Amino acid sequence: MNKYAVWFRHIVWLGIIQDWVIGLPAIFAPNWLLELLHQRPSQDPVWTSFAGLLVVLLSLFYIPGANDPYRYTPNAVLATFARPPGVLFFFFLYPNIYPAFGIIDLVLCLFQIPLLILTMLNKPQPSTPDNDVFEYDGSTYKEVKEVGFSGPYGEPLPYQQGVGLTTFVQLFNDAARNLFDRRDIRPHYDKLIHANGVCYTGLWKITEDSPYTGYFSKGSEGLVFARLSVAGAGIKRGDRRALGLAGKVYPTLNPDEKAKPGNFVTVDYLTGIKTKHITDTELTNFPDVGPDIGAKLVNRVIFRLVDKRPGFRQVFPISTLGVEPGGKVVTPDLFMLRVAEGTPKIDAEDFRDELRLEKYPNHTLVYTINVKNFDEKEWTKLGVIELNDYAICEGCDKRIHFWIPRDIPVPKRDSLARPSDPVVIK
Repeated sequence: MNKYAVWFRHIVWLGIIQDWVIGLPAIFAPNWLLELLHQRPSQDPVWTSFAGLLVVLLSLFYIPGANDPYRYTPNAVLATFARPPGVLFFFFLYPNIYPAFGIIDLVLCLFQIPLLILTMLNKPQPSTPDNDVFEYDGSTYKEVKEVGFSGPYGEPLPYQQGVGLTTFVQLFNDAARNLFDRRDIRPHYDKLIHANGVCYTGLWKITEDSPYTGYFSKGSEGLVFARLSVAGAGIKRGDRRALGLAGKVYPTLNPDEKAKPGNFVTVDYLTGIKTKHITDTELTNFPDVGPDIGAKLVNRVIFRLVDKRPGFRQVFPISTLGVEPGGKVVTPDLFMLRVAEGTPKIDAEDFRDELRLEKYPNHTLVYTINVKNFDEKEWTKLGVIELNDYAICEGCDKRIHFWIPRDIPVPKRDSLARPSDPVVIK
């Protein structure tokens, strides 16, 4: 951000806060607010109250532009040019009735318009392919580990703030981006759902007979980069914690070989669950949402705007890994990771301390790879993921990205999906 963009952000945020300071009281006590501001009381307070509500709702659309005018330019323009109509309304269309509101919009106009122009005239030019979300030709395991293990945290471990009031609208954009952005490493960014995590490296091994293709087939071995994280604010024992494990499977054992890894995403329970140990839960690509209102809002409303069946993450990036173009592909419907039997239980308040590898035998945490189809009752164990190195650091929380593939419907098989999650066919 250059100096013009920084000042523009400050002024837009000043206008947003002003809208809230005036708009919120106007909703509940319109005439009290007008008297406080030495303005004429309203003869129809209901409409005045409704005007306050509209002001507050409109201000929410300014927030992305206030946070990043280059990334959310339309929002920045809206935040700026929504002010001049207020000046015309209170000075010319209905003069001398509520002049204070016209003065506020006029002052903001005088600052925001020139700052917006200067901000856009000084827009930085992209210097690397990282600035183009569609520019991706793979990565090496080594470089992903170097970035993912960079910037180790000290003690006590920091708490990364996830989605909040100022980033809620950004969540819509990020949810859509995840479906198309295949990069393994991104420029510094904030994770809004799974903000706190632990990154691991290790091995993916399929040891059992399998009818599936790609890296679900017997004998498949590859390098794996994984991130264990918790969704939401609760990260300590006693909180409702929604554990997720996202991973990248590289179709090679050579850390310097460039490849496009197969990504997968698993979660235990989207609402979160209270467990003594974070390793007690099973992680699947088709988790239950649960009764939590916030989880339902994010999954059923926000994510569904960009994908038809957001709770279901298919694993075809793994079953197509290493398959020649045009080759036969067989993918399991369901994928589940479970901590291997005999794994000791570690007592720790923060889940990140519980997951430190030095607390486990041979400094290794093992998850079993299990699959089944919708019409099958039992899980089949195919192999293991062995996590043998880890880092709790800024690179893990702020740079590593996991692509989430869009749902590809298979009508005959999807009709067998659990009834609690109805299938929507595109």
